Amino acid sequence: MRRALTVKDEVDQIAAVERLTTVFEGIASIKISRIRDSVLFSKSFFNEVWQMYSSLRINPEEQMKRQKGHKKERKIVVAITSEGRLSGGLINDVKSRINEVLKEQKSADLMVLGAHGYTTLEQAGISVTYAYSLPSVDQQFDVQKIVDILSAHSTITVIYQTYESLRVQRVVATELIATIQELGGEIAEEENVTTLSSENFMFEPSIALIADQLEALMIEVALTQMIMESKLAQYASRFNAMNRARHKAFDMKTVTTREFFRAKRSESDERLKETMKMLGRA
Repeated sequence: MRRALTVKDEVDQIAAVERLTTVFEGIASIKISRIRDSVLFSKSFFNEVWQMYSSLRINPEEQMKRQKGHKKERKIVVAITSEGRLSGGLINDVKSRINEVLKEQKSADLMVLGAHGYTTLEQAGISVTYAYSLPSVDQQFDVQKIVDILSAHSTITVIYQTYESLRVQRVVATELIATIQELGGEIAEEENVTTLSSENFMFEPSIALIADQLEALMIEVALTQMIMESKLAQYASRFNAMNRARHKAFDMKTVTTREFFRAKRSESDERLKETMKMLGRA
């Protein structure tokens, strides 16, 4: 049996791990709350922009066609990953989904957002065309340069982690323009949009150019929203990982504490036996 002092040191180390996982769990919970508010605000802003856009693009068949500027049949896959390693186990799911999509869309460019994801994919032998780092803190991320690159492609597939609940996070692959159209369709069903025409209003430089600018803005908002939701899923995954680690540390501390008391009692018994022997000899 191990000495009680050795077991006590182990109990202290496990207790430190338990306290540390509790702190990380709390930080992840705070981050989840903050980012959830940002995602809700982003959705509200998107709704307002879409209503304005729909009032200009009165013909649904003309909405989000993106006929200008992109190369013919040029495809790109955008993988939203994490900047650091403490992102849960979702990166492996993202890597698997990237392989699936690239097999379907041969010769497609690959853009990776997040340093950790870029490193992981490079180590896996997956060629990355564009790579961008995400902010290390939850601050506003300018996606203007990214949208400029995306505008040169006819098909934009985004792979990111979705937040369904605190316990459930999934990795999905979605076509960006189709997703925007779907979101816009849901808004159109819920609210009546007033039509803006040149008969009642004066537009500078023109309705078409204003609508094009709103399309670019909605792509930026939708992509930013996906980045924030991906971070939300990462923090939820981290929260779950820390929660499991905390419970495991608690169970280990309980078992080790019992071992400590057994070792301490055994050492006390040994000392008592030695004392009795010495008294017997005396």
